Amino acid sequence: MKKIYCLLFILLPFVVNSQNEWKIAKSNKGIQIQVRKTGNSPYKEYKAITSINTSLDQVLRELLEAPEYMENCKEGISHLVKINKQGDYIFYAKNEFSWPVKDRDVVSRIRIERISKTVIKLNIDAVPEEVPRLKNTLRIQEMSGFWLLEEKNGTVAVTQQLYINPEGSLPPFITNSLLVTGPFKTFLELRNKLEKANS
Repeated sequence: MKKIYCLLFILLPFVVNSQNEWKIAKSNKGIQIQVRKTGNSPYKEYKAITSINTSLDQVLRELLEAPEYMENCKEGISHLVKINKQGDYIFYAKNEFSWPVKDRDVVSRIRIERISKTVIKLNIDAVPEEVPRLKNTLRIQEMSGFWLLEEKNGTVAVTQQLYINPEGSLPPFITNSLLVTGPFKTFLELRNKLEKANS
């Protein structure tokens, strides 16, 4: 999981909405971003959807590929901490912000669930104690969601659904922009890279 994917794991809160139904926040270039309120949380979760002309294995490989974690690892990139067992991965990512916003980091667990030959689900959860905490950095405690990959007729339908509590307080211009623009950019780059590799 490289740089373009880890940004989805850091900061994606939004304003409160009174309904729990999915609302289309953006639909462009074959990518749709939806948002909805989750329970009593003041933060929304999002769902991003697109279709890619590639194979199931190529999407899976791209999502799981990442440099090895080390102390003082590069900001803005998802790093592989360890593989607990086959299909169970631990990743670390950190985003740095200008004062007065505190830096954030997240340790995520991804478990691969092979539903069928053509459907794979990557379950995502926060595992904050898997990596030692850093000073002056807020560790994400709450995160849950999944990637769903569905192959059919030479294309893969890719869905990511994710909820994150970003901890602390953040300026609206950060939270509002990341909720939609972050996933949209990630999906656009993911699709372009994989389709270019197959052209």
